[in-house]
Amino acid sequence: MESLARSIEKFVDGFANSSASFDVPVQGKKQITDTVDKDFRPFYLMKEDNYIDSIINSPLIKASLRGIADKYYSSSVDDTLKSSTLVTASSYPTLHQILTRCCKSLRMYDIPDVYVTSRLRGINALSMEVKHKKFILVSRQTAISLTEQEQAFLLGHELGHHQQGNLVCHTVNGLMNSMNARSEIFGPMLSDTVEVPLKRWCRLSEFNADRAGYICCKDINTIRQLFLKLGMIEKPSAYHLFEETGEDHPLLSTRFNELQEFVTTNRHRLCL
Repeated sequence: MESLARSIEKFVDGFANSSASFDVPVQGKKQITDTVDKDFRPFYLMKEDNYIDSIINSPLIKASLRGIADKYYSSSVDDTLKSSTLVTASSYPTLHQILTRCCKSLRMYDIPDVYVTSRLRGINALSMEVKHKKFILVSRQTAISLTEQEQAFLLGHELGHHQQGNLVCHTVNGLMNSMNARSEIFGPMLSDTVEVPLKRWCRLSEFNADRAGYICCKDINTIRQLFLKLGMIEKPSAYHLFEETGEDHPLLSTRFNELQEFVTTNRHRLCL
């Protein structure tokens, strides 16, 4: 089996197409029990098809996904966090301020632990859930080379994954992308049942997370420039569009077009 570091790199590569060592225990400084006000449902969330929602929220499926994430990730996550730096007001003051502002913009009252790690390459960030612990990993390049608005979008995007819930789905999907034996992970009976709706859910999750990123960044041109840095092809070929149909991460151009439509049709809400 591949190491966690390699699995994480492959997971993050999907997003791209989507400091001192700090000894921190795997559970981080707190457990996130609810990142959204109980009476508040973010307006930006795109509703899922009923069949996807019912499958993903099935107690059996959720228990299976949590078991998979814990089995394949938990033994290595501790090492990853120990070699990373927790973002605080003293370690990364600017990034910490941006994180705080993003949580305020999204009305998230429990701020996830964010770690800067050298195990992610390039401009990257990702969210994970293992053993009911949720956190965000940010690459060193993201922390030191992006503008504040670009950082706000990336952090907002990851916070959007937290705010949607079912973060374990996002985690397990990244694991699936880094391994070939789907049936070995799920078992023969669950493989077909879970994989297709999981990929569909992840596509919708990316669109929703981009919306959260915009709410934090508030500048569509910044997002366009960032997507271009990440390799966005503004006019994808027919082959690219065909290949996209089998992927769980939409093309960056598709994501940008979806985001533009969202911004255009929700200007009155976004200006509040």
